[in-house]
Amino acid sequence: MSEQTGGRNVVPEANPSVVEGALRHALRKAAAHRERFGPSTGQERVLLLRAAPEWRHLSGEVTVAVDGDEKVTAVVRACGTVLSVLEALDEPRAPEAYLVVLTPCEDDDLGDSVLARALGNEVRTINRWDLVAEAFGARRLDPRLSGREYRWVAEALIDAQPGAGWRHVNAPVLQLDTVLRRLTAARFGKDEDERLDAAALLEWSRDELRVGRFTALPDEERAGLASWLEASVGPVARVVFRLLAGGQVRDAVPFGLAAAELYAPAAGRKKALAEARVRAEERFLGGTAPDETSLRAFAEAAESLVLRWNDNGHTAEARLACSRAEEILAELRVGDLAGTSKVLDAGLDARLTALAGELASVLPAPRAGELAEAEAALDALLEHRRPGGRTDEVEAAVCAVRLVRWLTAPEEPPATVADGATRHIRSWGWADRAATVVFNADTSRVPRAEAAYSAVFHAVRARRAELDHAFADRLVAWTEASAEPGRLLLAETLLAGTARPMAERAAPLIIVVDGMSAANACALAEEVTATRTWREVGREADGREAALATIPSATVFSRASLFCGALTSGGQSKERSGFAAMWRGRRSALFHKAGLGTGPGARLADDVRRAIADAGTVVGVVLNTVDDALADDFRVNAPTWRLDQIDYLPTLLAEAAGARRPVIITSDHGHVLDHRDGVQPVTAESARYRTGAPGDGEFAVRGPRVLASGGEVTVPWDERIRYLPRRAGYHGGVSPAEMVIPVLVFVPPGVPAPKGWFEYDTTSLHEPLWWNPLPSAPAPPPAPRKTVVQDDDALFSVTEAAAATAGLGTQIVASALFAAQRRFVRKAPPDEEIAALVDGLADAGGKLPTGQAAALVGQPAFRMPGYLSTVGRLLNVDGYQVISESDGGRTVELDVRLLTLQFLES
Repeated sequence: MSEQTGGRNVVPEANPSVVEGALRHALRKAAAHRERFGPSTGQERVLLLRAAPEWRHLSGEVTVAVDGDEKVTAVVRACGTVLSVLEALDEPRAPEAYLVVLTPCEDDDLGDSVLARALGNEVRTINRWDLVAEAFGARRLDPRLSGREYRWVAEALIDAQPGAGWRHVNAPVLQLDTVLRRLTAARFGKDEDERLDAAALLEWSRDELRVGRFTALPDEERAGLASWLEASVGPVARVVFRLLAGGQVRDAVPFGLAAAELYAPAAGRKKALAEARVRAEERFLGGTAPDETSLRAFAEAAESLVLRWNDNGHTAEARLACSRAEEILAELRVGDLAGTSKVLDAGLDARLTALAGELASVLPAPRAGELAEAEAALDALLEHRRPGGRTDEVEAAVCAVRLVRWLTAPEEPPATVADGATRHIRSWGWADRAATVVFNADTSRVPRAEAAYSAVFHAVRARRAELDHAFADRLVAWTEASAEPGRLLLAETLLAGTARPMAERAAPLIIVVDGMSAANACALAEEVTATRTWREVGREADGREAALATIPSATVFSRASLFCGALTSGGQSKERSGFAAMWRGRRSALFHKAGLGTGPGARLADDVRRAIADAGTVVGVVLNTVDDALADDFRVNAPTWRLDQIDYLPTLLAEAAGARRPVIITSDHGHVLDHRDGVQPVTAESARYRTGAPGDGEFAVRGPRVLASGGEVTVPWDERIRYLPRRAGYHGGVSPAEMVIPVLVFVPPGVPAPKGWFEYDTTSLHEPLWWNPLPSAPAPPPAPRKTVVQDDDALFSVTEAAAATAGLGTQIVASALFAAQRRFVRKAPPDEEIAALVDGLADAGGKLPTGQAAALVGQPAFRMPGYLSTVGRLLNVDGYQVISESDGGRTVELDVRLLTLQFLES
């Protein structure tokens, strides 16, 4: 379309997109004319286009898709005079090719003979809006597009048109918002239907190629897109484009992280902070900063993006951005501000350092009334939102505080052997678990933590030594007296007390993890129940029970006695024959290490799979991973065992679940670990038992359960004593860590526990009181309930009915489990907000766009990742995802069925 400037007609320059659009438009008009009036007398293959006689492109041809797959080729010629137009018309060209003539001449200049050879018998003007409307399949344009401030849009849309063309709109009118949204998406490297949000804009700022393409756009288009994004995206766009203007956009995300501290409300150092802000504004924002509200919103968006990177596998990018943010603060001469951050590594360092100081101040003999500051320091640490690859450091800090809580709790010597065994499985073993984490803590970034953790560890060991001595003393007397065990399980009665009653319901899979301690077992049990495939059950209403190993607590004695159901000793052949004899009258199979392996393409031997699949066969399996590891040092820096680290265990559990077979996970004995301070008073053939007179830290034990050296043996209760060269760990002694056998029993859905047994509703039932901080008004632990056979169909109907009930969110926040979860989540959103979020998601079928979910709880959309992270700590029980983000953070999802099962099932 020509424009008038200073009394002269100024014709526009045509680029390939304009030429293609104009030719396509002309061909379609010609086709419509033929349908209405019939074919014309000539075969017009010339498009006369009124445009500047310039063609700045290497190729003199264009290819145009007209309809569907039909394409035509056109030769483009720039002709500034009538004579050059005539010469172009006379040039030879392929019969099927079209000619596009770019000329400033008008109809009267060229005459009827030339016009007769042209499409439409005229010189066509370039009306870019006609081309735009056609490209989008619209009949009319939003009247606002004709405004002077949007005159750049048509040219930009034609230039940015994707190779396959713009997707047609499903409306007769092409709206302003539609064209700007699609144009923005195209210019910023997104799909044309994708709306840019704050996170996408920050991601774009890191892509030098895309940023370069944007800066190469015409000034008017650049300014127009920036203005529209500032209006639609808000403060983040304003700051990003200010950074772009100052040449600092590559640092947008790190600057946002720095700005979170730089523009946070500060009580002190006002002068230094004001000077740092001036330096930041001069360097990054061209000397004029947006208002502080905008900068804080920008900072929150940057933090949310980095946290999302941290959670979706882009931890390297998150780490680099945080490192650069710390550099920026240092360059602005306020590097210490990084220590206040809830995202930067320096903030984590500062919190760990503060906690270490509080721990050191109450050791070596902490009292309950002295823990408030340490608990507050731990709360501050847990408020840090990006531990990143340093979760082990945070876990060590948590365990250190747990141990200090344990040190303040009263611990009387065990009254009986059974009392000591029960307290070990329910409390002391948890202390061992936490102490191992603390012992192996990485304190390289926080040197002050090393001394604090060392003090915690040695205080715990001192208390454990007292308890170990008292337990061993009672064990020696009990063993010599051949006292009755009562309900206490022994290695030789373990299967009779657990596997036999379970076999009346369904044949169990008995997995003996050789050498597994109580500390190992409590961690593994959490993983098993977190899968939601298994329900833990047991004989005791108030929690797990323990069994007692033989003396010595060695495999050759204790494992043989376990499988044979009687006190004995021997190797694998003895175990197999004894196991078969114990289960005489029904099929049984026992597999050791050599029988579990298989060739390429399978993870478990066919014999084992077939045995597990046979519902009538009681199956036993020995796993040696833990016991083998004790013979070496390669486990020294891995404080806890996970399911996937124990060879064959995950596969065995999966096979058992598929066969609907209950599982008993136990061991033949536990172990003590080497902490580099062991003593070797004498040399013997075994690591933790010998013959001869006892010395310090040892007892002489005699009685029918002593299966070595003719019924009398010297064994240590002190975990430091060993009789062989140093290894990762040892067993054979009479400390509770070696003598106490953990017993874990799990049943799959549809398989009831034996009559009189109890189902443990949550793993938190097993946690000792000191494991997590007590609320101000302690709630009683959830009562275990008698197990009943559950009908899956009935279970689904209950779930569906609950989900359909109005006010599901209110029911959830009023539930006992929700109240228990809230005890451990500080600064959680109010109940009414969570109820509104749950109701809104449930009403929408479990999914809502993040913006709509944010509106339900009155949050800006860019704050939702952090908000949902906190809500997830309340609703994602046992690590299972009830509420989460999907679609790159654009959608919030709620598993209504699982939510109802967890919180409302009675």
